[in-house]
Amino acid sequence: MSTQTVNPAHAAASRRAAETGHWSFVGLLRSEWIKFWSLRSTLWLLVCTAVAAVGVGALTAWVRHTIFQQVLEQATKHGATPTGAQLEATVPPGSGIELYNMPNAGLQIAVLVLGSLAVLFLSSEYATGMIRSTMSATPTRLPVFGAKALILAVIGYVLATVTGAITFLITLAIFSDMPEFNLSWNTGGVLQGVFTGGLFVAAVAIMGLSLAALLKSSAGGVTVLIALMFVLDFAGGFIKLIPGDFWKYVPDYFPGSAGGRFLAIGHVDGMLDPWIGGLVLLGWVLLLAVPALIVLKKRDV
Repeated sequence: MSTQTVNPAHAAASRRAAETGHWSFVGLLRSEWIKFWSLRSTLWLLVCTAVAAVGVGALTAWVRHTIFQQVLEQATKHGATPTGAQLEATVPPGSGIELYNMPNAGLQIAVLVLGSLAVLFLSSEYATGMIRSTMSATPTRLPVFGAKALILAVIGYVLATVTGAITFLITLAIFSDMPEFNLSWNTGGVLQGVFTGGLFVAAVAIMGLSLAALLKSSAGGVTVLIALMFVLDFAGGFIKLIPGDFWKYVPDYFPGSAGGRFLAIGHVDGMLDPWIGGLVLLGWVLLLAVPALIVLKKRDV
């Protein structure tokens, strides 16, 4: 979706809408839906993203299973019979790879791809000049952002939820020979992880769309988004080394870290509770979306 050509049917519809008045929001949604799927590569990119996310999740489950199997074998040699809870205790709390969170093991791939697609969904219109016909047909402009955001949020949510469910089905098969865990859909946090993963991806997609509105640049928007979601988390490890208790907690409020805690369950000392992580993530969405709406409303296209 790096280059989006002007769809003749959409351009004609835009001219007709500009001549007759405004598009209805339903008509705007239909138009944006057509534009999103106007490149065949978009579908293939989403399919490859789903396959990659499931693949990473399955690999993570296999590695975790292998580690647990080794711990179990070592304990058996010493005459001990550890329970599933004792085996799970070998995973650091809040690490993000607990068994209940296995559906989201490959979620970062969906975050990266959907966020980048969200940037390109709007920035490519600035690059091709299509944004002029879109805005002339919708002079209030804000419904354009709303339609794009809704489409991206729905696609991101569905993609993350489906891949999460498939990943957990594979995880169940991998752990079928370890009855110590009794892993199932009823395991606490599993269903919550599947559905909150979709919300996380939808939030990042809206952040990407907001960056596109603010910067009007594909490269700039994708770069800033990657910095926010991935580079900041890496830098957080160095920030914690700064003397003072304040700096130990600053990285917890970065969007990637807050989103990770949003996917978790329960309280972990020294870390944000899941509901607070969700509020912090929402705060980042609003921090980018509100200025984007203001700029989109006032700035010349």
